[in-house]
Amino acid sequence: MQELQGKVAVITGGASGIGRALAHAFAAEGMKVVLADVDEVRMRAVEAELAEGGTEVLPVVCDTSLEPSVQALAAAALERFGAAHVLCNNAGVIGKGDPWSAPMSTWEWVVGINLYGVIHGIRAFLPIMQEQGEGHIVNTASMAGLVALPAAAPYNVTKHGVVALSEGLYLELKASGSPVRVSALCPAFVRTNLVEGQQWQERLGAEPEANPTPVGQMIDTMLKDGVAGGIDPAEVARQVVAAVKAEQFWILTHPEARQAPVERMQRAANQENPG
Repeated sequence: MQELQGKVAVITGGASGIGRALAHAFAAEGMKVVLADVDEVRMRAVEAELAEGGTEVLPVVCDTSLEPSVQALAAAALERFGAAHVLCNNAGVIGKGDPWSAPMSTWEWVVGINLYGVIHGIRAFLPIMQEQGEGHIVNTASMAGLVALPAAAPYNVTKHGVVALSEGLYLELKASGSPVRVSALCPAFVRTNLVEGQQWQERLGAEPEANPTPVGQMIDTMLKDGVAGGIDPAEVARQVVAAVKAEQFWILTHPEARQAPVERMQRAANQENPG
């Protein structure tokens, strides 16, 4: 996969943030791009940006929490371009609300998109890649997949799950001699609209937190400040393209954050409580 010219990239959550940056980065490599998102208006805007630069683009409205929707995405990619070489399972949400007393709809919403969305993507596209004899799957996790944040249980659970399934899949494919490669993308704060995702939470039936706890308020403020001061999504996309070419599994985009999971594992090895 060192040569990407003329190949096909499929990007979920492609209408904004990291997904939009990935679309532009792969387009700059001469790839054809399949954009998938639930937000058709923003997706069409990204389509126009890419098409203006001469990229062949296929936009597909897709809810990654639903297996039939992701299977339809794969079918659309094959029908239009005949292949899928790079899959970025990138769609993701945070979810707000007390995970222990608020309605289960928040858990269902976050798990459906962040975890099942990745599972559905792999199940839909891995057979295509196996059959064509090459491919690379990039699963967007988070540093929250390597360390745990307080007051963010659904997000922590799903992102840890994405890291675990990505690493397990990598080992499985390597052991079987598969030509398909896997990467786990674990960024810290990036300047995206992730914390604005509450609007989709409400529209899709997951009820927001009416009276946030002091810890919840603190984490919400921390997330907003962190995102505002985060790195440019284009830098994340640059590292992803480089990782695909290098067949690199771990993509930890923030060097200053890489020590935190090391310290966590050292505490675990010493049987020390979290802190």
